[in-house]
Amino acid sequence: MPASRPTSVTRPLVSIILPTYNRARFLPEAFTAIAAQTLTDWELVVVDDGSTDDTPDVVHAATLGRPLRYVPQANGGAYAARNTGLDHATGEYIAFYDSDDLWLPRHLERLAGALARHPEVAWAYAACRSVDQSSGRELASSTFYDNGRPRSFLALHATRDSDGFRVIDDTGVVACQIEHGLYAGLQNSLIRRSVFERERFSPDYRVVEDVLFLIRRLAEGMRIGYYDDVQVTYRVHDDNSSASVSGAGSGRLLPVYEEQVMGLESLQRSTTLNPRDARALRRRLAHVAFWHLGYAGHWQRGEGPAASRAFRRALREWPWSPSMWKTWLAMEVRRAIGSTPNGA
Repeated sequence: MPASRPTSVTRPLVSIILPTYNRARFLPEAFTAIAAQTLTDWELVVVDDGSTDDTPDVVHAATLGRPLRYVPQANGGAYAARNTGLDHATGEYIAFYDSDDLWLPRHLERLAGALARHPEVAWAYAACRSVDQSSGRELASSTFYDNGRPRSFLALHATRDSDGFRVIDDTGVVACQIEHGLYAGLQNSLIRRSVFERERFSPDYRVVEDVLFLIRRLAEGMRIGYYDDVQVTYRVHDDNSSASVSGAGSGRLLPVYEEQVMGLESLQRSTTLNPRDARALRRRLAHVAFWHLGYAGHWQRGEGPAASRAFRRALREWPWSPSMWKTWLAMEVRRAIGSTPNGA
């Protein structure tokens, strides 16, 4: 059953924040999925991040039967748009809707019910099903599994309630989020408003801030829980940021890899971690600097000197990786004899 509240409360239970930038073609389906939610106590805040297409016309033509607020702003990126949405949200819970994804009808109902039953939990989420946008082909039946194998976070100790909601109570949750991820994306989560009272998203990042934000909150002791079932369809296409991260060898990925390293370095400076979590952060930073930035970002593009700098950075951070040492030494030999990719 949908979560209930005293009738004297007039603000909506859920504020749905939908940031969008030149995604008018996706908005009608997004509005249909939102209107189909079995939990109907919500408001929608559409933040138009400087669109130049017909987004305003599509939004103003929408008839959802619930409050819809259209907030245009100059282009500042998705995280800045989400912050603007938070400024206008009035609900007890916050849901972020990515305009190119689709919620299943019980998404809000199930997660709001879990938060109502578990006041100690501030962040609830469920799995996504990923499909190719152009063909409709299913890429993954559940993001919680990799070719049928459970993701690492599913091994964390969690207490399961009668509805199947699992509250993670494992001290390794922060390290797991750092090294492997909890797969708690903004689009498949419902979050208490209080989580954003002290800190908002950093607009300096294009892709990684939702991951960093969750690490910071977990390090402060925030509790999180999940349903091991699918409540969101995630559509992969050339324009979305996650699709760009998953591809290798493209020149446009270099800024993403640089942002990953910059974001992890910022965590080292700004977040208080226990020794185990600090070691996990060092290992993750080394992995990203070496294999993402150094190898995929520079070496495979023929940028030998830049790759060498990234390799050295990674090895300073985590000098106990035989595979990184072996690869780096092999690359240095190839550089010495002039056989790097593209002759760099």
